[in-house]
Amino acid sequence: MPRGIPRIGGALTSAAEELVHTPEPTFVGTINTDTLSARTPSFDEDGPPPWETDPRWGRDNTDARRFVDCPDEWVLRWLNPRLIDQTGFRDWKAVPASHERVTLKVPAMRSPENLIRRGGHGGDILSYMPRSWVDSRRRIKEERARRAVQGSVDRQQQLAEEVNRGSYGPHIRVSGEMKHPTNTTVEGRSLTD
Repeated sequence: MPRGIPRIGGALTSAAEELVHTPEPTFVGTINTDTLSARTPSFDEDGPPPWETDPRWGRDNTDARRFVDCPDEWVLRWLNPRLIDQTGFRDWKAVPASHERVTLKVPAMRSPENLIRRGGHGGDILSYMPRSWVDSRRRIKEERARRAVQGSVDRQQQLAEEVNRGSYGPHIRVSGEMKHPTNTTVEGRSLTD
């Protein structure tokens, strides 16, 4: 154990010596402010936004085509790994980065598992499905939605008939016509930006 009074400001450590002996600044040059302001675009000079001049620019479910070249008959989706853990791929296939029909435009999106990810290691996984499969799934969903709406209309008509027959009391009647609120049914493809 050391004895005595500690000395402040004794010998310099190696880190302190590095700070004392730093190199002097050197003059490299000046920045021309005219060329700097010419490179800064203004909104007035740029013209129309890219989503108006190029219809492919708009956000849609195939925005991955900006990062990969792949067959046109593939529909691409970004799938969240947490959702994949919960529900699986649901007939989607992960796009391998080394697939012979896929050209990756951004090499940094290649993950160590040979998948294409956005947002780093834990990011979304690029997946694909043939377009005919997606169209088949869409038709099945539309049929289910149509049956659900029709079932709701039928149940409403059945309720009106039961009420008018007196099933809910002798003095309860449906006055007028019951209308089903079909205007609340929205098709997802009509909800675009």
